[in-house]
Amino acid sequence: MEAVYKPASQVGGDFFQVIGVPNGSALVVVGDVSGKGMPAAMTVSLLVGTFRTLAHYSRNPGEILRAMNLRMLGRTNGGFTTCIVLCIDPDGTVTGANAEHLQPYLGDRELELSSDLPLGLHRESKYTESKFRLKPGDQLTLVTDGVPEARNAAGELLGFEKTAAISTKSAEDIAEVAKEFGQVDDVTVVKLTWQPILISPSAALMFSGKPTSI
Repeated sequence: MEAVYKPASQVGGDFFQVIGVPNGSALVVVGDVSGKGMPAAMTVSLLVGTFRTLAHYSRNPGEILRAMNLRMLGRTNGGFTTCIVLCIDPDGTVTGANAEHLQPYLGDRELELSSDLPLGLHRESKYTESKFRLKPGDQLTLVTDGVPEARNAAGELLGFEKTAAISTKSAEDIAEVAKEFGQVDDVTVVKLTWQPILISPSAALMFSGKPTSI
């Protein structure tokens, strides 16, 4: 795993977590709270705490997003949160649910997972789960919109085509491209490489790059 977080100001509204669960799976969340500054940062704190609690009770991304959505209701002051949750099993099976977040990249190809309403908008929101399978060496890249929405001095966006083109680079390199092009929003990049290994039930996640969580 590699992860990079570059806020646009002192406090930001992006967040990510990667949590190992007892059966050897990994739960991954990446999200982006609308707004900026301290209100967004406080919402991030609420959501990260909720996700970490839910990870003790469920491995189902759809259930986790539904619970996070309910936690958000009445606490957003009209805002919302885009968020994606993945569960990666030891055999390479990935189950994902998406609350209107940017789709992940498999290599340089954008995946088309089912996508539902952002968090915090509707009490009855449900989150459809999608499944796919990783092969040894496959790389998943998740970003927030600070990457494609980077804007240069001429007002041009980095855009989704260029984001796809750089999605095979390291997390640090992707974030640096966005920053150098013209960062205007928080930038988060999480890159996961799946390698099957013999593991015990107590095996830990192996991190490369900067093992941080926001």
